[in-house]
Amino acid sequence: MPGCLIGGNSLLDPKNKLAIQTKEFWDQTALLEEEQRVFDICQGCRLCWNFCPSFPTLFELSDGVDGELNKLTRADLKPVEDLCYQCKLCYVRCPYTPPHRFDLDFPRLMMRAKFVNSKAEGIKLQEKILASTDLNGTLGGLAAPLANTGAKVKPLRIVAEKAIGIHREASLPKFHRNSFSKLFNSRYEKTSSSGKNIRKVAFFPTCSINYNNPPVGIACVEVLRKNGCEVTVPPQECCGMPFLDSGDLKSALKKISANVKNLSVLIENGYDILIPSPTCSYTIKYEYPKLLETEQSEVLSKHTFDISEYLWKLKTEGNLNTEFMNPSFGTKIQKVAYHASCHLRAQFMGNKGADLIGLIPGIQVEQIENCSGHDGTWGFKKNTYPMSLQIGSKLFRGLEESKADLFVTDCSLSSIQIEHVTGQRAIHPLQVLDQAYRP
Repeated sequence: MPGCLIGGNSLLDPKNKLAIQTKEFWDQTALLEEEQRVFDICQGCRLCWNFCPSFPTLFELSDGVDGELNKLTRADLKPVEDLCYQCKLCYVRCPYTPPHRFDLDFPRLMMRAKFVNSKAEGIKLQEKILASTDLNGTLGGLAAPLANTGAKVKPLRIVAEKAIGIHREASLPKFHRNSFSKLFNSRYEKTSSSGKNIRKVAFFPTCSINYNNPPVGIACVEVLRKNGCEVTVPPQECCGMPFLDSGDLKSALKKISANVKNLSVLIENGYDILIPSPTCSYTIKYEYPKLLETEQSEVLSKHTFDISEYLWKLKTEGNLNTEFMNPSFGTKIQKVAYHASCHLRAQFMGNKGADLIGLIPGIQVEQIENCSGHDGTWGFKKNTYPMSLQIGSKLFRGLEESKADLFVTDCSLSSIQIEHVTGQRAIHPLQVLDQAYRP
């Protein structure tokens, strides 16, 4: 293999890894050698040929040099790096991930490349703006009616497209004047439920739910309370994934460090961390320990659960409340089409949201495992919006062909994309459970 580095440079291999603190991690030559090694294995396998655009681009480059990847420079390979939007599906599918001796982690290598490129070239203003979800959410909430109306005005969208690269046709998330955190604090003076076996959980609502879809957060709290959980919403910031996507490691680490500090206090007091968004739960579980390499981040990872994962854990322990009382379920709503999001599948825990909905009497659940193509800010950007729709076309077609009464997804951005294309809103699995619990 051209440029092969014996043992590999994957951050996932605990015996031989390149931490972000090492000089070699940031070295352009070392990065090129590792890309040549990994890409050589990928071009010989091609199992991921129909995943993200990175792979067709890579294989076209490889075929152009008859597989001799040592002929390609970092400049040649940059389109491969730029087209990776971190869906993680190639890692799910790859037969050469650790503990295999090839030690492949394609998305982590592409993330490393973005860090190295950003350090050398700087970060575009567009990327900084789109990654600042806490700031955008706060400002959007203050001007919620105006911001939501402006998102529908074509001339303003054209200006936004030229100024910060948001495609004029892309659907944008709506802002709420009252964030989920504000609603939680005003609505729930005491969140503990009666009973001897109280489960203590700290809810991490995520930026999208906190600023753009508070009803999902309220539904989550109601379902948790129905299941004997004491719920608290601790101080928290964006999980950091938007900054990781843009290559802004410095800003990401600030968010990550703040969350580890705040959430670790809750864990020490007996709380588990529950997250309703697959991207954020994936980031805290898998990215935090790799980037920080601290005991606190490892402990946080082990005590962090996707909210449906946690509820299914209660089910296996015989502690899940299955007293669904809403008569409309099984009559008005008989079939649910469930979208299994990429970052949920990358957690290797099954589709627990679909399993939970399947417990409701009279409900048939059809699971559709295709990428929505939104993937962070991809579905917003001028240059990638058309590709995002193409990537998500199998999902949209599958949902429409299901003839389901209700579309469901754990991913808030996928929900935006699904409604944008099909015209039917997809709701969160916990919203379905919340409705089923109500008389």
